[in-house]
Amino acid sequence: MRQILISFFTLVLFASGSYGQSTNEEETIRRINTYLSDLEKIAFNGAVLVNLNGEVISKGFGFSNKEQQLKNSPNTIFDIGSITKQFTAAAVLKLEMQGKLSTEDKISKYFDSIPADKEMITLHDLLRHQSGLISNIGKDYEKISKEEFLHKVLSSKLRFNVGSGFSYSNIGYSLLAMIIEKVSGQSYETYLYENLWEPSAMQMTGYTRPGFDPELIAVGYYRDGREWGKPTNMEWDQTAPYWHLRGNGGILSTTGDLYKWHTALTTGSILSPEAIHKFYHPKLRTDETEASYYAYGWDVYQTNRGTTRLWHNGGNNIVYADFRRFIDEGVTLIMLTNQSHPNFDDLNEEISQMIFNADYTPAIPGADNETNRNFTNFIIRTLQDSGLEKAKEAYQGKNEDQDLIEFIMRSEGLDHLYNNKPDMAMQIFLMNVFVHPNTAKALQSLAEGYMVTGNKDLALKFFNESLSLNPDNPFAKDMIKVLGK
Repeated sequence: MRQILISFFTLVLFASGSYGQSTNEEETIRRINTYLSDLEKIAFNGAVLVNLNGEVISKGFGFSNKEQQLKNSPNTIFDIGSITKQFTAAAVLKLEMQGKLSTEDKISKYFDSIPADKEMITLHDLLRHQSGLISNIGKDYEKISKEEFLHKVLSSKLRFNVGSGFSYSNIGYSLLAMIIEKVSGQSYETYLYENLWEPSAMQMTGYTRPGFDPELIAVGYYRDGREWGKPTNMEWDQTAPYWHLRGNGGILSTTGDLYKWHTALTTGSILSPEAIHKFYHPKLRTDETEASYYAYGWDVYQTNRGTTRLWHNGGNNIVYADFRRFIDEGVTLIMLTNQSHPNFDDLNEEISQMIFNADYTPAIPGADNETNRNFTNFIIRTLQDSGLEKAKEAYQGKNEDQDLIEFIMRSEGLDHLYNNKPDMAMQIFLMNVFVHPNTAKALQSLAEGYMVTGNKDLALKFFNESLSLNPDNPFAKDMIKVLGK
């Protein structure tokens, strides 16, 4: 598989290939170039990698360190959040290949004094978030010993009977990391390096083992621009985070290394065909279908094209990572950012729509700056005081440097809708769609408003319009089915 690292701002002609509905590859690249360039103008900070049938393009955007004016690049190191979970899951499968454990093992095989309500939990249950365990028992970087962590986890109340439902559990993956250490006799990071990362030529992935150049690690920023810092500057247990995070999040990597991981998985150099099948297609519960489910560290979804999307994201409202693999169609999308923001967190979704639909043009959101926030709040006050028509007049009379921030309008409307203020919510949703008629999320929130307020026909209309812009939106599909009954 030939890898070419080029600028997104360079015109590229690719060899002929099939990756969905778009047949004009040069035009697809041009459109992606323009989209990412426009996002950088409204303060996107991160790195993006796009693979189209083995041709790889990669670039950084914005700053890894705003104070020092250091730019993001393909070599910038980011916290990948819960994408960590797929490495934990792969390590469990590798140990199973080595005959050292089974995914059907109960956790009582590895931990003492398991309470009766948790005796039936298996590794399979932990991997699929169906153990019933709660998500967290503390904050990511909160100091905690292994013994205290286990005591708190095992004494916590289950959300449901083991194996009977789904509830995302970070602590379940930390238990898996403990089992990896116990079975292998190595630290979590060492086992992953020797068995997953080194064979995949991933030298820039880990907690501390790579000996990262501190200048290459991105500084995290809050949405409002305040500095959060680097993950490696937080309180760690020597070479790794404490158990609130270890095994379920916090691994550092680059877009290039994650692409090497994708390549290793597709070439079968790490996991056997049987292990790969279980990775993506584990035994499902009776209440699940093949259309959409959580596998072992991957969300598996059947697209409207009849193909499979393997996906996971991760973040803490500061850093954000998104990893999408359309392995049937030769498309891989990786986005890592050091400043999570609603304007940019759907970047990979938008790029995938551009690739698979030549007619799709993503809307560029309004910049989240003081001018636009003040204008958005002014429009909301106008809606409250004078109604929709006056708000539309106020918008049409705006200055050129003013824009309505879509995600703020949507968030404000949903807050009103679910706090028993449906009339005001609908005014906000309608205004948002008036300004953003081609934004799937604006249309979806309006559809939700109509659904909650009892207008089934209009709810169906706008869920369908939202789905036409984002055909792989499972929520819209589900609501259309419910409303259609």
